[in-house]
Amino acid sequence: LDQARDLVYVQYHGENLGKFPGKATLSLSYQLQQESQWRVKSSGKADAQGVDVGTLGFWAQFETLHPLGRLSYGVEYYHDNVNSYKRKYKADGSPDGTEIQGPVADDATYDLMGAFVQNEVPLSDKLSATVGARYTHAQVDAARMEDPTTGNPTSLSDSWDNIVGSLRFQYYLRENWNIFTGVSQGFRAPNLSDLTRLDTARTNEIETPSPGLEPEEFVSYEIGTKANFSRLKGQIAYFYTDIRDMIMRYPTGVVIDGDNEVQKANAGDGFVHGIEVQSEYDLGREWSLFGGLCWQEGEVDTYPTAALVKEREPMSRMAPLSGLIGVRWQSASRRYWAEGLVRMADEQDRLSSRDVSDTQRIPPGGTPGYAVYGVRGGIRAAEGVSISLAVENITNEDYRIHGSGQNEPGTNFIASLDYAF
Repeated sequence: LDQARDLVYVQYHGENLGKFPGKATLSLSYQLQQESQWRVKSSGKADAQGVDVGTLGFWAQFETLHPLGRLSYGVEYYHDNVNSYKRKYKADGSPDGTEIQGPVADDATYDLMGAFVQNEVPLSDKLSATVGARYTHAQVDAARMEDPTTGNPTSLSDSWDNIVGSLRFQYYLRENWNIFTGVSQGFRAPNLSDLTRLDTARTNEIETPSPGLEPEEFVSYEIGTKANFSRLKGQIAYFYTDIRDMIMRYPTGVVIDGDNEVQKANAGDGFVHGIEVQSEYDLGREWSLFGGLCWQEGEVDTYPTAALVKEREPMSRMAPLSGLIGVRWQSASRRYWAEGLVRMADEQDRLSSRDVSDTQRIPPGGTPGYAVYGVRGGIRAAEGVSISLAVENITNEDYRIHGSGQNEPGTNFIASLDYAF
């Protein structure tokens, strides 16, 4: 498995540009991503597959102050050009044919365009509102892909348009303490992988193209509070997200070369909710404590079997209860600093049927919990120059982030030098 990524961009940042636009940021970029896989089977036969994606991107964002508040607005556009391949070889190394496509459709493009506007409006001395809207246009054109029914070459073209909005209120109980609440909509169009993937999915699964998918839609609600007192600062928030038409894998009942075929459908109606907490307490004498906690839980409808009968299950790869706690020292001059911290996660045994069968990524019975210790520190050596050292996973804990598919590094030493000018 090989992967390479190259990115080049140029940006313009402008401030104090007069009453209009006031402030502007423009960006033009080109990114090239290349992924390839070379596999030799037990029979001696081999195959090579990969995908090259070139992405041209542009975005512009503006910010203007006006009598009623602060207006932010802008546009963005990204164009993906995708080439995908798969070649087979006999045991003696000679060519054995070329597939219609690689991991995704070949000779394909994907365009994503958006425009947004947001206005922050003070309603009183203590209350403010933020209202926003976004328009999104997504379009896919796949010139060469494999028909999931006949296995013959076919093509695909589709597009989607959507407008979402958001509304948020912030009320100051004191100058350094506020409460906030809001509601916002979300939208995700099917991507090229959702529609045209022909590749390994999870353990003993192969995913075949799923044309005709519709976008996912979400509505999120949140409420919380933030405070910044003389010695204590932090925030706590609760969120609830309603999910509609989430794109989910389901088994078709077909077996292809020993692997179970899966496709995708807009099956996932459900929800996810959770609590996030962050805080820091000044102990005095240049010492402080800090920590954070995150809990979330969710359920969605899915097709656990090829019978296409929906069942509500825990959301796949849902993160377990996790958090961190640490202690930090910083010199009065702010030239030197050091901290020690512990990152923790509980066991995650609330699994969907797809998680249970995905034993390459998730151990039987769920992902075990862990506690990982680390220390780090640094010095500001000169103006714009800082040096830092860190030791991560001091106890060489063998652990895995739930659903990641791989264990994290053991004891790790890091030295870095930053120079800003």
